[in-house]
Amino acid sequence: MLNGKKVTAVIVAAGASRRMGFDKLFYELQGKPVLAHTLDAFEGHPLVDAIVLVAGENEARVRALAQGRPKVEAVVRGGATRVASVRAGLAAAGRQGLVAIQDGARPFVSEALVTRALEAGARWGAAAPAVPVKDTIKVVDAEKFVRGTPRRDSLMAVQTPQVFDAFLYSEALAACADDTATDDCGVFEAFGGRVKLVEGDYANLKITTREDLAPYEGKERTAVRIGHGYDVHRLTDGRKLILGGVEISWEKGLLGHSDADVLVHAVMDALLGAAALGDIGRHFPDSDPAYAGADSLALLRRVAGLLREAGWEPENIDATVLCQAPRLAPHIPEMRRRISAAAGLPEAAVSIKATTEEGLGFTGAGEGVAAHAVCLLREAD
Repeated sequence: MLNGKKVTAVIVAAGASRRMGFDKLFYELQGKPVLAHTLDAFEGHPLVDAIVLVAGENEARVRALAQGRPKVEAVVRGGATRVASVRAGLAAAGRQGLVAIQDGARPFVSEALVTRALEAGARWGAAAPAVPVKDTIKVVDAEKFVRGTPRRDSLMAVQTPQVFDAFLYSEALAACADDTATDDCGVFEAFGGRVKLVEGDYANLKITTREDLAPYEGKERTAVRIGHGYDVHRLTDGRKLILGGVEISWEKGLLGHSDADVLVHAVMDALLGAAALGDIGRHFPDSDPAYAGADSLALLRRVAGLLREAGWEPENIDATVLCQAPRLAPHIPEMRRRISAAAGLPEAAVSIKATTEEGLGFTGAGEGVAAHAVCLLREAD
């Protein structure tokens, strides 16, 4: 895939973050510094052989962060400009194989994006990820009057990692007379090289200003779980028909050890399953006389308590009842009210639907009623 070429990632972490007022690379993002996210993306990438970190005045902190990451071969001091810092990193990386130059402040770079850039770099000698520009771009003069409007469909916003043949890029840097260039591809283009662009990712943003951090400030990643529940009970004479905690007038009812509320049972199984707490048979076995004729809504309240003890809270429930007759639509609002109250959810977070199976199967033949339920749990605060 890369023709056996060694891959060295040069991660540039020498910026002064003047626009931020603090070192953005060590901002705690989802439990660890921004730079740690970036570093881990390359430490864990199967095609990356070595890492060179380019530090600035934060060198001591960068060196500390590099500890315990075996792919880090060197931490070097950068310069006052991007070109000077990359030049220092490339000197440590050497002139063999491929070099992938990465902004330290791009913590959301994905393995797939890095792979695309490396494969294209190995083939073309120079490659970078890029995304289409979303906004219309204006070219202005010194007084901010518009001089022109380039066609948006010809514009791409380039990202990192920017991947180059290490020898060719060393030659480009040696020939570079403009140390103020801010784009690695621009240095290569000025040398006469061609750069192949590959599909980037809008999520691969560079944290540049305080506003870039706004979506993440005060927020840690919240764990979520999904669950699915299914239950079925036979219809029989001499039993009450109870669905969603609502008693429905009908000639038959559902057979079961408890009140046989198939809808609530499916909901309980979905909640328990999402939290990996087993199923209702484990918690309320039909061999236990204590649950004979039990109110399923009361059992649902106990399930909600088990979730809280395990550190989970329900976010929403969506259920479907498969029933040929009777017609359930008039009863659904009350079912939603009762289930939401028992589960500790707002009514708007509980959806219940009813459908027939057009005379097909045991539910279509009126022999029984089935229900499916799905739910989302989130980690409790």
